[in-house]
Amino acid sequence: MMRYRKLGRTGLVVSEIGLGGGGIGHVWGETTDEEIGETIALAMSEGINFYDVAPSYGNGAAERNLGRALLEAKEHRGEQMLVATKVSLSEDDLADIPAAVERGIHESLERLRRERIDVFQLHNTITPERGRYRRSIDVSDAMLAVETLHRLKQDGLTRFVGITGMGDAGSVRDVLRSGDLDTVQCYYNLLNDSNARPLPAGSSLHDHGQLLPLAAELGVGVIGIRNLAAGALSAAVDREVEPDSLVAHDYRRADTLRYLERDGVLLSRWSAAFALQHPAVSTVVPGVKNCEELADQITAVDLPEMSAGDLEQFEELRRDDFGVRQPEDRVL
Repeated sequence: MMRYRKLGRTGLVVSEIGLGGGGIGHVWGETTDEEIGETIALAMSEGINFYDVAPSYGNGAAERNLGRALLEAKEHRGEQMLVATKVSLSEDDLADIPAAVERGIHESLERLRRERIDVFQLHNTITPERGRYRRSIDVSDAMLAVETLHRLKQDGLTRFVGITGMGDAGSVRDVLRSGDLDTVQCYYNLLNDSNARPLPAGSSLHDHGQLLPLAAELGVGVIGIRNLAAGALSAAVDREVEPDSLVAHDYRRADTLRYLERDGVLLSRWSAAFALQHPAVSTVVPGVKNCEELADQITAVDLPEMSAGDLEQFEELRRDDFGVRQPEDRVL
């Protein structure tokens, strides 16, 4: 049975397992629109009430697919589902950030077939200077975007506002402290838990900056993202990936955690349970693309914590980056 948590100080009560937009936007492996519709229908029937999409997931496909499915399910409470989406600023958008953010929400509302979004979020990585990572903007850019998000909230186009908390840890923390935000998306999984605690000394992994305790301190609701590490914590990566990509390295790291797979409990299920065991996390939004993947994640809400022996082995592996050093800093 699905369980629910409060999303920070928003007053929203969200399902512990949400539905991310990557899968339903045809980003994570092969699927069909029919499968996507069935997956969204299953999510609603299982009590999932939080859906997190973005225009960049399939060039608007995730928003269109979700909007259509919720409209068709209107008589079954489709209109009561909580929808979060995002705006990602391109290099050209930086010439007029407020206009780009406002244009983004209107385009998303049209694709989603809604009059208001529940949570509207900035989707860029945030760094001291523009261009350090893919889609990265600097702190002043981010604060101008957040200012516009708040104006859209005052105008009634979104109920709450947030950011994707990725990029340079110090820069993200600055925006989180200064932005009066309602939500933050936090990268958090078995292979990189640096949003909860510092990485071991000498680690080659990206430090996400311990945003979870900061969000709890500020009363900001946490949406857990990448709990499956872009598929690395699944049985197999479902698409072609570059051999030097983060997901390729993470898949090799994940092999060291297969010892957790006992009694039919897959590593993918442990990945969701691990994220939900942090008290600051309100919901996780795996980007599943079919009913089988979704059902796997739903069962995670009933998993216990790791045993003392399993946890001891996990800590030993963590101290060595799970056996695979990261050759260069990778956020995604």
